[in-house]
Amino acid sequence: MTYGDIAEYLERGGPRGVGGVMALDGAAVTWWRVVRVNGTLPAHLMVEAQTQWHHEGTPLRRGIVDVAAARWWPDACRRGSSTVTPG
Repeated sequence: MTYGDIAEYLERGGPRGVGGVMALDGAAVTWWRVVRVNGTLPAHLMVEAQTQWHHEGTPLRRGIVDVAAARWWPDACRRGSSTVTPG
């Protein structure tokens, strides 16, 4: 999911607000699964994130998350699908 996806799902705030929360409390969650819309994270997090992405089999393109292929939406689990684009 992207920061914007989370804000959209929660129907509250925006990508920067989600990023602010992740900056403060992200260490307690699987932070590498929440990326910018272009599939990146801040530079100081990329090496550790890439390790996690490879371990989990996250779809990548040129070392960053292929957001279109990797996008997950919470309601998808209820519908029996693992990849659903919001909207």
